[in-house]
Formats: sequence, C-alpha cells, structure tokens
Amino acid sequence: MISLVGTDLDGTLFNEQSQVSLANQQAIRHMSAQGAQIAICSGRTLPTVDQLLRQTLQVPGYRVCLNGAVVYGPNNQQLKATALANDLIIAAFEIAQRWQVRLCICSLDYMLLYEPTTGSQVVQNQPDMQNKRINNLADLQRELAQPGVHFYKFTINMTQHNVLHITQAAKALQQLPLHFVRSGRFFYEATAPGVDKSAGLAVVAEHAHLDMADFMCFGDYENDLEMIRDVGYGVAMANAIPSVKRVAWRETVDHDRDGVAQMLEQVVQQHLAI
Repeated sequence: MISLVGTDLDGTLFNEQSQVSLANQQAIRHMSAQGAQIAICSGRTLPTVDQLLRQTLQVPGYRVCLNGAVVYGPNNQQLKATALANDLIIAAFEIAQRWQVRLCICSLDYMLLYEPTTGSQVVQNQPDMQNKRINNLADLQRELAQPGVHFYKFTINMTQHNVLHITQAAKALQQLPLHFVRSGRFFYEATAPGVDKSAGLAVVAEHAHLDMADFMCFGDYENDLEMIRDVGYGVAMANAIPSVKRVAWRETVDHDRDGVAQMLEQVVQQHLAI
C-alpha cells in the first residue's frame, strides 16, 4: 500500500530541460486521485515547489524544501523550519573566501551570493531565488543581524573550473557540524546537523499519521540517499549515483525517459497503490 509518493526534482521528476513531462504529470495526478499523498522533496525553495504543485502538477501536496530544512503542509502551513547557526554560516563564508569558491546562502525569501570572481560562467544547480550579493564578512554579518531573518541551507560550487579549490573547500566544510552532501559534480549543499529529506518526510509522516514504510520516493543524488534508504519503497533513477542505487528498493529508467511515471504505472498494475 503506497500512502505517499515523494520525489526529488532535478535529475528525477525534471528532465534535462528542467521540465515535468506530461507522462510524469499524469502519473502524479493519478496517484493523488487514488488517495496517495504527494510530497516534493527538493533542494529548491518553497515558492518554486509551491508553484510546481499548484500550477504544473495541480495537486495538493507536502513541500519538503531546501533538502528538508523547511517543511510545509498541503494547506501551506509551516510544519518545521530548521535554520543554520550563524557561526556556521560565518565559518562557511571564511572557507569560501579562502578558497575562492561561490557561496549561496538561502533564506525563505532570498539568497545571499558571494561571488569571488567577476564574469565567471554561470554554473548549473544554482538556487532559484532572488540574489543579494555580499562581498565581505561585514556584509554577511549585517545580513545575519537582520531581525527575523533566518538561513536554512548554503551551497558551494566552483568558479572558472578550479577543481583544486572546490575540493579543498569541500574538505574544510566537512569538518564543520553540518549535514554536508554532494549534489552535483562540483556542487555541494549544507544544512543543519540531522536535517535531510528523510527527516523532512518524518515530519510529514507524523503530520499525516502515516508510516514511512508505505512511502515510495524517487531520487538520484547524494542529497536523496537518506530518503531513498529510509522509506519502504525507495526508487533510484537509472541516472542515479551508485551509492543511491545501493540503498534503493528498485531502479527505474532515467529522468529523460519518464522514470517516475514508469514506476508509478507498475505500482498501479501490481495493486500496490491505495
């Protein structure tokens, strides 16, 4: 019995054009109509996930955003929000500054962007929100001092294809008390300790009075690993990294061939759905 369908976006529900195919849309709507809850579990922001559910998928659903740091219910109610400590954000900025890597720090409403070089090529997987540039530690401290403002996730990625610098920055950040994962070839994300998509789904399970053993979730990269491992039916995309495939219940075809839809069709045919 599948009580909830949860899915990552990039590399999973999204194709290479960052679009949801008609087949995936229809499969999600069908599961929702059959009574399954829907959860979008993404590193992306609340406005983007909300728009996807309302306008593209046109189904009610849970929003597990910023890799589980922020969780909202179907009625747009906040269920949990776990901010990063300011001292960790400052430490991350100092590491980014030392190794000259791009740092993006996400709040609910906007993103602080430290860009060490000008004119560098825009790198994929940037968070999808308004940018507010910071140039030095004083800029960052001023933002952190704003009343009522909290930051939930940061990302680092390289500029000018400097592999050594991004590697050294990642090693330094791994020494901090963070949940730190690789979400692309040279793209890393960090949340507060213990904050990941699985923890976000545990909040959903408690709110909806459901058992995660009855959840089917889809993912492809390291920030999906706990989610795929901890639900009853964790599904890895064919394009998933090996560590995700190792903990998955099943594997489906890749994100450009409607892997989510194909697996959900099998679920319906085998009467695993509600």
